[in-house]
Amino acid sequence: MASAGSSANANAAAKFWDYFQAEKTQITAHVAQNDVQNRVRELDSKVREALIYLPAYDQKQLTKELDGLRALVQKSNPASSRNTGFRFKTATARPSVAKQTVEEIVPVTEPVTNPTDHGSASTPSILFSKIANQWIVATSNDNDATDCELRDISHCVVDLRAVSHHIRALNCHRMKDSIVICHPFAGSATIRDAQNSIVILGVQQLRFEGCKDVDVYTHCTSHPVIERSTSMRFSPYPAFVHSIEKSQPSLHDKIEDFNWLRRQHSPNWTLIDPETLHVLWKLLEDPKHPLHDALTHVPQ
Repeated sequence: MASAGSSANANAAAKFWDYFQAEKTQITAHVAQNDVQNRVRELDSKVREALIYLPAYDQKQLTKELDGLRALVQKSNPASSRNTGFRFKTATARPSVAKQTVEEIVPVTEPVTNPTDHGSASTPSILFSKIANQWIVATSNDNDATDCELRDISHCVVDLRAVSHHIRALNCHRMKDSIVICHPFAGSATIRDAQNSIVILGVQQLRFEGCKDVDVYTHCTSHPVIERSTSMRFSPYPAFVHSIEKSQPSLHDKIEDFNWLRRQHSPNWTLIDPETLHVLWKLLEDPKHPLHDALTHVPQ
């Protein structure tokens, strides 16, 4: 007999599926409108919040449908994906890792309105996009941003610690030979198409898609999910980086591999000792920001 908790989760999952399909229909019907990308962003946030009770099949299916919506929006209205979110003082790529810049960046946010909540306050977002060979230090301007996105990041250190208390959801798309640092926050993180990188963060939900050779130091209160990913290495969030509330146990070692359905351990992920981060952490805390030395620690 199903427990009351499982029945409640099943009912919630069924209601959310209906909600998602209704939103998808509206987005598809109004794909040419300027606010449609905001609706996709909001729907993406709702999906991440629902991961805690959605069954694995629904998670996989809804993620695929979201990807299809993003592609449809970009194809139908390419201008909607530009000139939004975070702006830089400079974002000039350097030809060599040996030549580096250190940017202290104050987030400049733009409103992302939720069209389903008429009259409600808009939700700002932070965006880092198309950065290469830089050490980025995000600095807070006490805004209320709740979503942070990293896109097309290469040979960079991205330090989000100063703005982590603003973040509800972190999305990363296409990252290579880079390091991302973020203090624990009450939300979710989705990393897509990352390669030869290191991720240091604490979240409630964590998901990797299409990733390879990524070291993950995390405190995650739900089972981390990997899909179409290989050579993933997981470790608990090191105590010397940031203190974690002990009443919330970490499930960093309870990985769910959506592409491995056998009872045996998935060959796509392993565990590593958090002490392996010590040498790199000294470099990350160095005020001189030795970019080249830090990036020698990313997995190859």
